[in-house]
Amino acid sequence: MTAASGNIRLENAACPKCRRLGSRVVVRGVDYLYAVPGNFAAAECASCGFWFQNPRPDRESLPLLYPSTYAPHQRTDDRSAGPALGSLSEQYLRDHLGYDHRTAHAESSRGLRAVASRLWQKRRAGVALMPHYVAGGALLEIGCGNGERLQWLRRLGWQDCRGIELVATAAAQARAAGFQVACGPVEDELARFPSNSFDVVIASMVLEHLYDPFSMVREIAERLKPGGEFLFSTVIRDSVDARMYGPYWSSFDFPRHMVYFRLADIHDMLRGDFEDVERFHQNAPIDFVRSSSWRQHAGSALDRVIVAGGQSVAGRALGMVLARLGLTSRVSFRCRRRIPSQSQGRLKA
Repeated sequence: MTAASGNIRLENAACPKCRRLGSRVVVRGVDYLYAVPGNFAAAECASCGFWFQNPRPDRESLPLLYPSTYAPHQRTDDRSAGPALGSLSEQYLRDHLGYDHRTAHAESSRGLRAVASRLWQKRRAGVALMPHYVAGGALLEIGCGNGERLQWLRRLGWQDCRGIELVATAAAQARAAGFQVACGPVEDELARFPSNSFDVVIASMVLEHLYDPFSMVREIAERLKPGGEFLFSTVIRDSVDARMYGPYWSSFDFPRHMVYFRLADIHDMLRGDFEDVERFHQNAPIDFVRSSSWRQHAGSALDRVIVAGGQSVAGRALGMVLARLGLTSRVSFRCRRRIPSQSQGRLKA
């Protein structure tokens, strides 16, 4: 069944996690960020408790969810690409991520200072979705937008970088920068690649935009070589900001976000195909500022304080504490495709 919401047509859906019908609306909302017209809802599956947008925009409506002002699709100068690059030392890139072709500078710190620096660099690399380098390796970014990250990776030495992007204007920008970019729904475009095509797959804030991220992660595993690296970021609702803001939580991001993960859902999604899972919570004060700005009509003094100072030095310091405690909603993950055992290989043969 479909229904119109502005120019967007909505359809009822089964739970992406357990595939069962039957859910109840838990949150209703609108697009506070880009003002795409319509009224939308998050529902809880009656069987497994997973949250997902239901009813959801139908397939033909998906491009309408991303207006021309959508930030990840904006044109950028290549020189400004990859802001996290400057926070990673050449020594760390060489010693811990395999970028042996880079020129390293001897680190002067020793002892506890060196350990603290290494742990900080590891966290920054994890948050930034920095892959381990594979000489001659092939890398795919799903949801590559305007190609900013691909430009960054090319400067680091990756030569075979490709992308998938839904929105034609963003894909055109990435192509203009010299990358092979397939334009269309990721479900269709990923299926065109053969098994074991890539050493690395990256998906930055993409999975929450998909109808069925559980199936998509299995498809990603199939396209990765055994031992290949999957790096992705997403948002989770078992976070302090989700609890604070309820229907004003910025990561509902109606109508673009189709699913609303818990950490347990992420681990269930990865368990069958991936191992060595690492998690890095991001410090994103903007999530609190946006949520408070949308809720402050209620007159909350706390919301006014957050809007005024959430992105100040003090606000970012508090955000870092919350991130280190694992309480923020934006999370980056690093994991590897499982290598089949010899016995499994014999059974498949």
